[in-house]
Amino acid sequence: MVAPAPAAPRNSYVRGQLDPSVRVKDITFVDGDRNNHVSGDGLVFGLSGTGGKSEQTRSMASSYFLHKGIRVDQAETKNMSAVLVSGKIPPYARKGETILINVSVADDATSLRGGTLHQAVLRGIDDEIYAIAQGPIIGGGVAAGGAAASVTKNHPTVGVCEAIVEREICPEQLLVNGRLRLVLRNKEYSTATQISNALNMVFPNTARALDAGTVEIAVPRSFQRSLPAFISMVGELRIKPDQRARVVINQKTGTIVMGKHVKISRVLFASENIVISTAETPVASQPAPFSQGETVVLPRSAVDIFESGGTYNVWQEGLTVGDLAQALNTLAVSPNSMINIFTTLRNQGALQAELVIE
Repeated sequence: MVAPAPAAPRNSYVRGQLDPSVRVKDITFVDGDRNNHVSGDGLVFGLSGTGGKSEQTRSMASSYFLHKGIRVDQAETKNMSAVLVSGKIPPYARKGETILINVSVADDATSLRGGTLHQAVLRGIDDEIYAIAQGPIIGGGVAAGGAAASVTKNHPTVGVCEAIVEREICPEQLLVNGRLRLVLRNKEYSTATQISNALNMVFPNTARALDAGTVEIAVPRSFQRSLPAFISMVGELRIKPDQRARVVINQKTGTIVMGKHVKISRVLFASENIVISTAETPVASQPAPFSQGETVVLPRSAVDIFESGGTYNVWQEGLTVGDLAQALNTLAVSPNSMINIFTTLRNQGALQAELVIE
């Protein structure tokens, strides 16, 4: 009799998907591999009456036509817009390669939808030409309106366009005295140490963490003539990066992101309809007559709690981010209220994490 095969554990596929390890190349970059900013200006044509009508637009249009040998005193600009173009040339971009750049309205145009950018020169910080952008504007939003109402979706005054690289940027030297450096995207001493240890397991005595954001590697002689292969091998190593206990709050969108190490000390929390008021009212203490004493100011604190249908909740010591999320969901706390809660917890000293408000 054949025994039945053991049943697969429930949610085993979930455990496989939640591998906390990451590749080194996903959290670092090689020192010297960097983007380079380029920018310029230009004109967008073919707008359907949504162009700019400012003096700036007319001046740029007149200069454009004059450069083409056409003299125009007052150019009609309702179908064109003066724009700023900007982008990044990635490392190792070759001449003739296509990149995407951002196009933004620089005048009073209301939409770039349907427009075409004409030969905008993109220069670097050294004022050299590195790319030329031209073509239809991609993306952007939609704006429509009547006499009493208007509707805008996304950003109609911003879009993207293609540009062609015209000059290659020589990358910085990666190997200096037989060593290269990895730069961590998120600076953390323990993560840098883990990367160093992982490298030394494969290539003994080659790596060391210089600081929270840099790992220096002595490239073995056998790889110094095949540096890309060595960097590829290093990038495939896997570690479990550490992260600081941090709560990041975006006030504009109401977004709140918490790391797994965020903890809350034991604290008494009151839901939204509870107001806690703390007041300092110093009082003067007068000495008795003929006592040769001095008048002193004594602190006096008053704490008042006003209840309006709310409930008290005691959060236990060491509350984790999962417990905290469950507690706040139970109380149906809105994002705006959560921002106030975290700020108050930080000020009270109960939030055992860094609070970042953007």
